[in-house]
Amino acid sequence: MQDVIKVHCFGCGSLNERGLQIKSHWAGPEELVCRWQPQPFHIGHPGVVYGGMIASVVDCHAMWTAMAAHCRDSGIEMDGTALPFAYVTGKLSVSYLKPAVIDQPLELRARVVDKGERRSTVECVVLQRGQECARAEVIAVRVQPLA
Repeated sequence: MQDVIKVHCFGCGSLNERGLQIKSHWAGPEELVCRWQPQPFHIGHPGVVYGGMIASVVDCHAMWTAMAAHCRDSGIEMDGTALPFAYVTGKLSVSYLKPAVIDQPLELRARVVDKGERRSTVECVVLQRGQECARAEVIAVRVQPLA
């Protein structure tokens, strides 16, 4: 999705060469998946991914989940043309359940669990080697794009 809709966002923007470059895709009718490999400079404690980095990846993946679900539900194609809306984070709550090691990829699985007129609640789990490392609830708010 991020290679089709090009943005400059640090977490997900394909136009940001210093960003995290996450890639989200549908994995079934309700769930978006992202696989992301932390780099050595994303370290917190020795050998462990910095918790703020996990929150950043969750934040962007959750926004894409809300955006993709809205497009799907509204019949809007994600075909590379600018979308008439964007999503921003209204609230991000992350529970860290176990350390994520720096040398293994993370898998994020997210789905919209509640949707209002402009707000969507997204639940996201962060897995590493099949074990849950973090769980998040994110409020995504649909807004008009600034540019």
